[in-house]
Parts: sequence; C-alpha cells; structure tokens
Amino acid sequence: MSAPLAIAVVTTPALAAEPVGSASPSVEDLKTEINQLTAEVEKLKKSDSPFSVGGYYRLQATSESLDETNDNSSAFVDQRLRAKITGELNDNISLVWYGEVDAPWGEKGSCQGDNCGKLSADGVGVETKNAYVDLRVPNSDWKLRAGIQGYGFGKYESFVTNDDMNGISFAGNVGMATLTGGWFKWEENDRDSADDVDFYTLSAELHPSEVFQFGFTGAQISNSSQVALNGTAARTDDNYLGAYADYTYNQMAFSGSVLYKKSSGIDSDATDGDTFMLNLYAERHWGRSGLKIHGIYIPADDSSNGADRFAANQTGYELYNDNLQIFGTDIYYNNGSQGAKAVYDGAYQGYGLIGLMVSGDQDFSNDYYLKYGTGYFRVADDAPDSATQANGSSLGTEVAAQFGKTFAGLYDVSLRGSYGFMGDFYGDDPEDTYKVVAMVNVNY
Repeated sequence: MSAPLAIAVVTTPALAAEPVGSASPSVEDLKTEINQLTAEVEKLKKSDSPFSVGGYYRLQATSESLDETNDNSSAFVDQRLRAKITGELNDNISLVWYGEVDAPWGEKGSCQGDNCGKLSADGVGVETKNAYVDLRVPNSDWKLRAGIQGYGFGKYESFVTNDDMNGISFAGNVGMATLTGGWFKWEENDRDSADDVDFYTLSAELHPSEVFQFGFTGAQISNSSQVALNGTAARTDDNYLGAYADYTYNQMAFSGSVLYKKSSGIDSDATDGDTFMLNLYAERHWGRSGLKIHGIYIPADDSSNGADRFAANQTGYELYNDNLQIFGTDIYYNNGSQGAKAVYDGAYQGYGLIGLMVSGDQDFSNDYYLKYGTGYFRVADDAPDSATQANGSSLGTEVAAQFGKTFAGLYDVSLRGSYGFMGDFYGDDPEDTYKVVAMVNVNY
C-alpha cells in the first residue's frame, strides 16, 4: 500500500483498550472496524508518494508436544510484525528497508532490554531484516541489488541456505537464458581474506517452450575461517551443483531437482566428502483446488569422517511447502517451533532420508479455505558407518490440516493442527507428538 513519506497513522478508537468492566465489542462492531481499516488502506494505496509499505502482522496461539520421549506439552502466544518500506526514487533506482518486531506474549522477544512482550512493553525491539538498493540498468532487462537481502535455494527445498545476507546479486537475460547469481560476505573476521567466509552462486534458467523449463545452479561456500559456519566445516570449501526441470501438461505439472554437494578441506582431507539430494513432484490443479505429491531421497553417510551429508544451516525452512508442521517445516512459524524433524533427526545426523508427502488446498465460497498435508518418513539406513545404530528405520507419519477464513480481504483467521505418529527410530514405544495453532494473519 502507498503511504506518504511521513508516517501514516490509522486510528481505530473502538479497538483501543477499554476500561475494566465495559462491554466487549460485538461481532458487528468488529466487522465495522475492519471495513473502516480496509477503506483507509485503499486510500493510502491511491497516494502519489514514491514510498510504499507492505508486510504482515501475525499472532499465533500454540499448544504442542513435540518431544517423542515424554508427553510434556507447552503453550505460548507468539507475535510478529514485519514492515517493508520501498522507495521508488525513479524508474531505475529503488531503496528498500524491511524490519520486524518480535514480541511473544510475556517474553523478551527482539528487545535489547527485557520488555518487548512483557509489562511496560515499549522496549527497543525493531530488527533490520533487509536494507538494500535496486538498480535496473537503463535500456536493458538487467537488475543489480546491493545490501542486506534475502537469498536462498528455493528450488532445492531451502537446503544449504535460505537467509538474509550482505552482498550483491544480479538478474538478467542472455539469449534464451535467464541468469541470476551473486557474491555474499558471510563473515569478514579480521578484514583479511585468509579468514573470510564467502558465498558465490550462479544459476541459469531456460524456457524452450511455454510448458517446459529447466535450469542449472552452481555455488560455493568458501570458509577460510577457523570455525564452522552455516553447516560448512572450518577451513573447507563446499561446492554445489544442481539441476531442475518443470513440465506442464494440461492441468498437470511435473518437476524435479537434484543437488550435489562436494566438500574439500583447505589444509587437509579431514573434511572431504560428498552427497546428493533428489526431489520429485507431481501437481494437479482444477477449479479452486490443488493437489501435490512430493518425494525426497537423501542417502545415508557411510564415511569415516562424517562428511558425506548435508549439514544444518541457520535458516531452518527445509521441506516448508507441504503443509506439515512436525516432520516438515511449519511455514508460518516465527519464534515457536520449526518442526522439520525428518531433516534434523534423519538427514543431518547422517541417516539419510526417504519421504513421501501429499498436500493440497481447497478454496470455498465466502472466503473460507482448507489446506492439508500428510507424509511418511524413514531413514535411508538406521546403521550408517558415521552414526550410532538407531532403534529402527521408521521416523513416522504426520497428518495435518488448516481451516480458515479471510475477512475484508486482509484479515485471515485460521486453526491448524498436526499429529505425528512417531516411528521405531525413536524407540520401541515413543510418544506421539502434536501441534495446534490458532492464528490471525494480516497481509498488507
């Protein structure tokens, strides 16, 4: 939505705190206030200011038990506000600042002090997520971006990285190919290139026809530091080669990707290793419905040094697009639990991973919707040479669903839940797990 350079304030008195003992607003009162707020947003959108604001507010009340060894549960209320301010200085240059405030109820949150989500909650708690400048090269389709920006391996289920980082990236066309890539500085240390951590990446995507596209990815994490970072061992170069393809036939879509990793120690072969990952997908869309089948395979690590595996990165969004919350990543999580147990307990520990997921969505009349997902997961080997013998091979099965409604085009209220039937990998009689979340999500 557009907003003038000065901060725009939308006042909604009826939603302010009421005196103790006063009557609660009725459903009709709330609807009226939501409609008024929507009208104010539409006004701001029509502004001629070069600055625009977008983002989301997300409030989540969670009850969960994700410990497979006992039935302990936890409950908390999580809260996040993100705001992305974009300044279109002219047709070729724009500036972006993207910030957030985390304030889980009764907790410290993102505050430097102690009060973001507690009593006297006016702490210093705004975080900078992105801050960059975009340059659209005149008389061409090339774009350059410099500064703190988001970059990741979305085509490869967000393994390796999907994070915010400082650097420079580019995108443009060369013949039939669309090129994207960049150089990012993950760690400078003593301002000596001998101890830096750098990330380089280059991708090329081709579209031979309207129904078929494919691409290739090359990347390197060059860790010259004395400490490990983001899953890359100290004094080690991690090199990645990937390929993907997408094909659409009528209402069906088929796609797949493979990502290969080779690690090479700078000073010795102690951290040398390699591994790969394969993902296959089939999707069908009809009317207001969609259904997807997703399979993943990662081999176990049978090396003597434990380097033939993917390692955990700092972001944590692996398997985020299958509507799961326990074995896959809960895509809505902010300061709560991520999930992704299949990846963190299986693949990252050297046991590998085999998974089959089915997910879908359905839109109903009056802005109601349903999302659902289920998946079965097992390790590729319960006794690899690089890890201890597990109790069994089955990680388990998850069943998940989310039902919600959107009010006034912006105000999304939903209830989602997952149940995990834990497998013998966790023991002879492990405790099943669950997660239930009531959420208000406002995108703007």
